[in-house]
Amino acid sequence: MRIKYRLLIVAAAFACLSNLAQAQPKSVASLQLVFVLDGLRPDSISEAETPNLYRLRKDGVTFENTHAVFPTVTRVNSSSLATGSYPARHGIMGNSIYVPAVDPLRAFNNDDFQRLLKLDQATSGRMVTATGIAELLERSGRKMVVVSSGSTGSAMLLAPKTQGGIGTVINGDFFPGKKVAYPDAVSETILKRFGPAPIKGGHSDRYDASVDWSMTVLMDYVLPELKPSVAFVWMTEPDHIQHGLGVGAPESLAAIRNDDRQIGLVLKKLEALGVRDQTNIMVVSDHGFAQTVYDVNVGKALTDAGLIGPVEAGEVVIASSGQAVALHVKNRDPKRVQALVEFLQRQPWIGVLFTAAKRGGAAHEGAIAGTFALEYVHLGGHERSADIVFTFPWSSAPNQYGVPGTEYNLVADNKRSGAVDKGEGNHGGIGPWTVRNTMLANGPDFKRGAVVRTPTSNVDVTPTLLHLLGMSNAASEMDGRALMEALVSGPDQEKVAMETRSLRVGSGGYSAVLQVSDVAGKRYIDKAWRDQ
Repeated sequence: MRIKYRLLIVAAAFACLSNLAQAQPKSVASLQLVFVLDGLRPDSISEAETPNLYRLRKDGVTFENTHAVFPTVTRVNSSSLATGSYPARHGIMGNSIYVPAVDPLRAFNNDDFQRLLKLDQATSGRMVTATGIAELLERSGRKMVVVSSGSTGSAMLLAPKTQGGIGTVINGDFFPGKKVAYPDAVSETILKRFGPAPIKGGHSDRYDASVDWSMTVLMDYVLPELKPSVAFVWMTEPDHIQHGLGVGAPESLAAIRNDDRQIGLVLKKLEALGVRDQTNIMVVSDHGFAQTVYDVNVGKALTDAGLIGPVEAGEVVIASSGQAVALHVKNRDPKRVQALVEFLQRQPWIGVLFTAAKRGGAAHEGAIAGTFALEYVHLGGHERSADIVFTFPWSSAPNQYGVPGTEYNLVADNKRSGAVDKGEGNHGGIGPWTVRNTMLANGPDFKRGAVVRTPTSNVDVTPTLLHLLGMSNAASEMDGRALMEALVSGPDQEKVAMETRSLRVGSGGYSAVLQVSDVAGKRYIDKAWRDQ
């Protein structure tokens, strides 16, 4: 009876929010501007360090229960931001993915746009397997522009058909000094007026100059001359420097301050152009961050156990997303999948495991005992889905700067497993410090001084933008939802029903917990951990 009552509440909430989303009130704003600060944790925003971000959040909408898409890596979330969908729909399963048509023996890192173009060619135009906002805007006669100082791969995934003229993408690293944007006319204009983008430095060098170059192009060219309906502005810091030096390091904080300074300059530019009061602003990050405390050489462990042979045999392909690992088994051999899972469950460095859904089982149960279903966390059922995905242990212990959050991390085959204390950070896992990302909103269509406690995710950004553009029907096939409770036209943000529950699986001496939240018929993955 209690379960039935809960389902009725959730169904009522879904019906209420769906009806509001279909109401389509006219947006006050003429520009939807989305800043993506790569790797920015929400606890990095403060009045002292980031006054512009702090003020935008305080005067607008604070989203307290935000979620990066799992695996919590850049290219997964870039694709989810663009498509409003999870990997099971858009097909970018990690920061490295296995597609036999590209390479039958190895996964490939998708940080370089040229590898993505190879994927597109090998799959007959199916680089991304879900329709994105750039295509939808093109059909409606609107313009979208991406301005990115991040990787060329993450930039292209925001508008994957830019080579065909759908969406403008600006990134100084496409072909440095020669081509910095699609289409060619935009690239030529930028190079003539702004020159080439600065060359990026090393592991522990801030990329502030790259951020500054791209923001200058945004302010002095994109906003006043291209005049897009939607602009995604991707700022590569603090991700890069946090990988090298960790969250809370002086250099990491300096990079965040530079981001904030640049956002302040954009706000002034909008005022000068007379469009600030006609601009909706969302600020998000693609993922959180955690300190690396232990390296795991998964390939060596599986080889030593006799579970995989040489790469040339193609028995098991490993695709890394840092703190999450995908295993693709040749011919999806169930006996090999079973053996791999049983071995992994015995390892002290294992976190939570996912396999294909169990036939006839509960929705969250994987086919192998002690695993959760890939489908339940939005990773199953796609031709590119792995046979096994697993994570590593995480904790809330602080790093050397007092910032909470630690995780284990996969390392390459030429490195040893063991504890590390290098001060480096990473992401990809399913702990709260990497799942919890930044999200705030400010503008004429958003509430002022509001706190939204319902679950939200990066998959909700594009459905919200489409709603504001009067295009809610275009989002009907997306996984995300329009964040109606954040809008002036929406319901009281404290009157939206939600439910959080913990699910458990186990086998032998191994057990794990997965926490999920539901609102308006949508499932959000909060966190998961091994508890035995």
